[in-house]
Amino acid sequence: QKIFLDTTRLLAGKTNNLLQELWNYIEDGKIIQSAVLLLAAQEQIRGGSSSKINGSSKKNGFDLISKCIMRLSFSLRWEKGSHGMVPELLEERKALTDCAWLLVDVISYAGENLSAYIQAHSESCLKKTCPSLSKKIVLTSTEN
Repeated sequence: QKIFLDTTRLLAGKTNNLLQELWNYIEDGKIIQSAVLLLAAQEQIRGGSSSKINGSSKKNGFDLISKCIMRLSFSLRWEKGSHGMVPELLEERKALTDCAWLLVDVISYAGENLSAYIQAHSESCLKKTCPSLSKKIVLTSTEN
């Protein structure tokens, strides 16, 4: 778990326009990918990123993404299937948009604590299941 998040964090750090990539995941209904990116790159999204999305530039990417989700949610609620979108698909998009907004809100609020929990839990599990590997990982990480 932790290694996957660390890898995603490194990749996010090298990604140009991270907020646009996150928005693409959200717009495409990729909730799990959005969750991983939000959790792994929250520090960058929180304030280290001055990426632009929809022509706007802000320091807190969580606020910016929330506003984009809100606009998408409003447009979907006004849609009523008039542009050829099947009613079932429209309802699914509304539900995914609501889930995305909730996800952004929760990680914005509790993401740092969640990351700390994952870090502590992952290290604890590793020490219990494979003590010799745990020592090698600790030694390797302290060398860098």
